[in-house]
Amino acid sequence: MKIYEYKHDVKVKLLEAVEDESHLINSDFHGASKIKEWTTINVETLYKRTYMDFPNYIIGKPVVSKKVKDKMEKEDILTNEVEFLPITNDNMELFMLNVTNILDCVDYNRSGIDRFKDGSWFRFNKLVFDATKIPDGTCMFKIKETAGVQVFVTEKFKEWIEEHKFKGLNFSVIYDSDVPEEMEAEQQRLYDAALEEIERNKGEEYSYDDARELVDQGETMASGPWRLQLDDQGRLWRGQLLKDLSYQWIMPVYIPPVLMLKSWHKVDRSEI
Repeated sequence: MKIYEYKHDVKVKLLEAVEDESHLINSDFHGASKIKEWTTINVETLYKRTYMDFPNYIIGKPVVSKKVKDKMEKEDILTNEVEFLPITNDNMELFMLNVTNILDCVDYNRSGIDRFKDGSWFRFNKLVFDATKIPDGTCMFKIKETAGVQVFVTEKFKEWIEEHKFKGLNFSVIYDSDVPEEMEAEQQRLYDAALEEIERNKGEEYSYDDARELVDQGETMASGPWRLQLDDQGRLWRGQLLKDLSYQWIMPVYIPPVLMLKSWHKVDRSEI
């Protein structure tokens, strides 16, 4: 079984965050139903792009076009896993997916966990699933630990998207049950070694605010697995080092507060 994190291609339309704090679009999406209280809301376009099937809004809140939604309903994809919440954009109907399928399927014995000083969970630095706890036929789900910021999809969902030639998602494997533990451990070792190499070669360190000023001047800045860089059109991109040692780049709607607390340093420019 292969599990993928729901990620966008860099060519998808980017939607702007809604400022109306009273609307449910700004509430936590942790699996609770919202359909009864939801009202349609307009979302502006931040950047127009090539792909329109899966516009990018905010992590943890997927959006699909009406064409994709209609096909999903016709072919019974995501049944009992999501709610389709109507929104509008550029006079078009879109639908935000409220993923209500929350699975308790993390293998804590094999996953890597960072903890706070009191021992409580902080984040996963390595995520391993227990495939026996993911029901057959599952397409999309969240886990309780990261429900607000992560959505996962299965190979069944990936194959359905590819069959219909929908564009806009980046299917990077986050877990593969067929990979032996020894290979998994070696992949983690190489990843950790790459991070150590980054740390060894860093020069002068800067606060996030100073780093952003340098990025605006054309520098590429790094902090652990993260990178910040402008493209040729002056737009900000955030990169994250993946387990295969490539960088996955997104145009961020916002910067997570944890990144603003990190120290940053200059690195060579990357290809986005």
